[in-house]
Amino acid sequence: MIVGIDGSAGSAVALRLAVDHADQLGDVKPALAFAGGLYAYGFGAIEESDGGEGPYRSEAIAHLRTFLEEHAPSLVDAGEVIEDRPGAGLVEVAKRSELLVVGTRGWSSRVDLSVGSVGAYCARHATVPVALIPPEAPPIHDHLDVVVGFDGSPHARTALRWTLTHLRRSAKVIAVRVFTSESVVGDPLSQSPEISEGNARRELEEGVGKVLSDFPAHAAVELLVVSGDPRAALRTASADADLLVVGSRGHGVVDRLLLGSVANALVHHPTIPTIVVPHHHDAH
Repeated sequence: MIVGIDGSAGSAVALRLAVDHADQLGDVKPALAFAGGLYAYGFGAIEESDGGEGPYRSEAIAHLRTFLEEHAPSLVDAGEVIEDRPGAGLVEVAKRSELLVVGTRGWSSRVDLSVGSVGAYCARHATVPVALIPPEAPPIHDHLDVVVGFDGSPHARTALRWTLTHLRRSAKVIAVRVFTSESVVGDPLSQSPEISEGNARRELEEGVGKVLSDFPAHAAVELLVVSGDPRAALRTASADADLLVVGSRGHGVVDRLLLGSVANALVHHPTIPTIVVPHHHDAH
């Protein structure tokens, strides 16, 4: 997996979690993407150097090496420096990995202003799952409590398949289906809260059952149906979890940019480690 490094506390937490769980998620390769001197990092500005490797590059290499010596000494020689805008550079290098891990709140606010933070940019454009790690994220428990947002759509099924494929079988996985319980007075087509909840539970059972048919050896997935705004409800349901997994729509350019309103909100303000799985990603 690729871990984006910018010298911030957020990227240090992301690196720590990646190293701690490399047995599940794959070998760790730290990467620093920079566009010479244009953006400020947790390191400070990348300045031009006199080295023979090109302007700014040797300075960036030195910053990355120093950061790894402090936070992950075993990876000092594994780091990679990419000369590109941070979002685009990380998305490109992640194409040869299975996961891209990015700390939130660390990247310069000047980076990719048109699309928001580097983490959000990566979640929109990466072809592999993107893990967004808030700087206040606590250590993940060995037993892993995982919440998967599940609305029965293809991107939700892809997210659940990724979870069952890549996380250890002992993980406790809860699939959460959120429904809106509002009914419209006088509208004969408006469903009562009881009917809405029943439909949501049936859709959840059927959808998760179809995915589990491909994983006969995996432990049962717990099912939870809640009402309310999907963004708030998923945050509440995952408050005590180690990890939240959601799917992005991935249907065409517009949806790739928007992610879907639920995933978009969770990407910009993650409260726990959150993995966004692109719809087109092959979990196997």
